[in-house]
Amino acid sequence: MAAVAAVVLFGGGIAVGAWIAGGAALPELSASRDLLGSPQAAAPAPVPTQKPLPPKAEAPKASAVQPDIPLPKMTKAVEAAKPAETMAQPVAATAVPQVAALPPKPPVGDREDLPAWRRYAVAADLSGGGPFIAIVLDDLGIDVRRSNRAVALSAPMTLAFLPYAEGLEAQTAAARAAGHELLVHIPMQPHGEDADPGPNALDMRLGAIEVLSRLDWDLARFSGYVGINNHMGSLFTESEEGMRLVAEGLRDRGLLFLDSLTSPKSVAASTVASYGVPTTVRDVFLDNTDSPEEVAMRLEQTEKVARKAGTAIAIGHPRDNTLDVLEAWIPKAQAAGFTLVPLTAVLDVRRGMATQQASRP
Repeated sequence: MAAVAAVVLFGGGIAVGAWIAGGAALPELSASRDLLGSPQAAAPAPVPTQKPLPPKAEAPKASAVQPDIPLPKMTKAVEAAKPAETMAQPVAATAVPQVAALPPKPPVGDREDLPAWRRYAVAADLSGGGPFIAIVLDDLGIDVRRSNRAVALSAPMTLAFLPYAEGLEAQTAAARAAGHELLVHIPMQPHGEDADPGPNALDMRLGAIEVLSRLDWDLARFSGYVGINNHMGSLFTESEEGMRLVAEGLRDRGLLFLDSLTSPKSVAASTVASYGVPTTVRDVFLDNTDSPEEVAMRLEQTEKVARKAGTAIAIGHPRDNTLDVLEAWIPKAQAAGFTLVPLTAVLDVRRGMATQQASRP
C-alpha cells in the first residue's frame, strides 16, 4: 500500500507540474471517474441547491388617490361668453353656484362708519348751483375695449358694470382711479320671451330664496360701488314682491337704487324708497337708436330737463357712436354752464329739493 501511495503521489505531482508549465486546464471531476479510475471513490458530494428567491416587489409608484365615487368636474361660476337660457325656457334655479355676499371693501382713508353709497361716492363741487347732469353708462365690463373708452372720458361718469363680466376687480379699480362712480348693473327679468338679460338674472318665477341668492352673488362680484340699477327688468320692476326683496338687500348694505325705468309700470323706485333706500330715476335714454344723430338729440333733451328741473340723469351704453358724441359734447356742455357730476351728487340735490319742498308751509 505504501508503494501504491507513493506511485499515486508521484504521478499526481507530475500532472500538476505539467499543468502549471503548460497552462492546460485540469480535467473536471465527474461522478463516473476519478484519478484512480474508480467510479465511486472520488464522486463529490452533491451540493444542495437553493430555491430561487422570489423577485423583490417594487415600491408602488405615487399616484393620485382614486376615490370610490368619481368627483364631479368643477365648472366656472359664470361664463360671460355663453348666453343664459332664453326666457322661453324654464330657468334652472341652480344655474349659477351660490357665493356668499361680500361687503364692499373701503379704500384706505375712507370712513367705514358711513353707508356704502356715501363711503364710495365721488366728491363733486355743487357750489356753482347747476344745472347738474349725471351721465350713467350701462353694460360695462363685457366689451373691454369700449369699457376702457368710457373710463377715459374726461368728466366724472357713473359706470354700471354687469356682474357676469370677467376681470371686474381690475376694470372697476381702474374706473374708480379715473374718478368715476360705480354701480352694479343687476340683470332682471324682462317682458318678452326673446329678451335675454344674461346669466343670474333676478326672476320671480324662481322664488324668493333664489332671487336673494342671485342678488347676493351679483353684489359679491366686485367692490367700491355706491348702489345698483336694473339691466332690462321691465317685468321684474313691475313686481312689488320682487322689488321688496331687492330693497331689503340694498338697505342692509347701505346702497342706493337707480331705476333705469325700462317699464312705464315700474314700481321699483317707490317700493325701494319705502324701505328708506336712497332712490332716484333716470330721465333720458341716449341711444335707444344707435346713431350719432340720436345721441346728440337726446343730449339736447337732457340739457333741457336739467335747465328746467335743476338736475338730469341720462343713461347710455358703451357704443362707439355714443362715446364719440359724448367725447365731443363734454367740453361744450361744461362751457355752456352745465356741471357734470356723479349720480350721488344728483341724488343729494334731489333729496335736498324734496326736503325744502316738504318743509314749506
